[in-house]
Amino acid sequence: MSENIKINAVKEILKGSICATILSFFFVLIFALLARFFSFSADFVPVANTIIKILSVFCAVVFFCEIREKGFLKGLLIAVAFLMISNLFFVVLGGNFEFKNLLFDICVCSFAGIVAGMIAVVRKK
Repeated sequence: MSENIKINAVKEILKGSICATILSFFFVLIFALLARFFSFSADFVPVANTIIKILSVFCAVVFFCEIREKGFLKGLLIAVAFLMISNLFFVVLGGNFEFKNLLFDICVCSFAGIVAGMIAVVRKK
């Protein structure tokens, strides 16, 4: 693999993970606005967070990345990079880091990234 292809792949993964992070912040703001007008159970908040992460990864990979090959791998790497960035922000903002939640998020978001990556490859052809 040439150096140019590696650099482009890294740029694509960074672009996707940054887009997923921005989308996640946007979806969290929408959820906060909805929570202000409607009363949600405290049990629903973790479910909503997981849905937000899945939607963020999926939309970033399918709509904002130009994946032409190895979509499953790039989608997986975008999901993992997104989770690293979002968990870093959460810890910096004073949240508690829980390893069991991270494992669940990695599994679910990786699956979403893999599926989105495969869809993105088929969609671009």
